[in-house]
Amino acid sequence: MEKFIKIVDKYDYPCKGFDFIENTEITFTNYRDLELYIKNLLMSHDKNNIKNGLANVLYWGHYRVGYRDVRVDRFFDKIKSMHLQGFQTLIRSEKLNSIEIKRLGMPEFSGLAFISKVNMFLDPRKYVTLDKKIMQLRDETNSRNPLSNIAFSENDTSIRISENSQFQYHQWCKICKFIANEYFEDKIAADVERGFFKLVENNELNYGRKIIKDVIGILLSK
Repeated sequence: MEKFIKIVDKYDYPCKGFDFIENTEITFTNYRDLELYIKNLLMSHDKNNIKNGLANVLYWGHYRVGYRDVRVDRFFDKIKSMHLQGFQTLIRSEKLNSIEIKRLGMPEFSGLAFISKVNMFLDPRKYVTLDKKIMQLRDETNSRNPLSNIAFSENDTSIRISENSQFQYHQWCKICKFIANEYFEDKIAADVERGFFKLVENNELNYGRKIIKDVIGILLSK
C-alpha cells in the first residue's frame, strides 16, 4: 500500500472552480477548500447559489476537455427554477441519492459520472466520483469488484443509473472510505478515489484492481 499512498499524493487534476458572479476562475490551494466552496453553494438557501454550485461541478469535471464551456453554457440555458427547487428539497429531506437526482431531470446531470460528483462535493468523506476512467478498473477475474457488476461497455457514453448501479456505487464508496480510514491519517474517501484515478492515468490498472481485491478480502473477513 506504500506505493498507492505515494500515488494519492501525486494526484494533479486542476483544483479549479469559477465565480460566476464575478466571472473569474478561482485556483484553490487544496481540495478541501474547493470541496467546501462547492458544497456551500450546493447547500445554499439561494437558488442562484445552487445553480452556480452545480455549474461548478460541471466546470471542474470537464476542466481538461475542450467542450467544458459548452456544457456549462448549455446547463445555464436549460436549468429551470423547478430543477433547483427540487434539488433543494432533496437536500433538506436528507433523501438525496443518485436516482432521486436523476429524476429531477436537470440538464447535464443524467448519468452516474456527474451525479456522483455532486454526491462527492456534498460529502467527500462518504461519497466519491465514479466515471468512465474509474470504470477501467473493472476486473473480469473478480466478481466481487463492484465496478465489475455495473452494466457498462466501452461504447457507452455514460454510466446509466439504476438500483443496481447505485448499490454498486455505494460499495465503491465504502472501499475508498475504508482505505482512507485504514491507511491514511490526513486523507478522505474522495482522495482515495483520486488516487485510483491517477493509477488509471498511469495505466497501472492491474495494480489498482489488486488493491480493490485485497481490500474487499479484508472487508469480507470482518
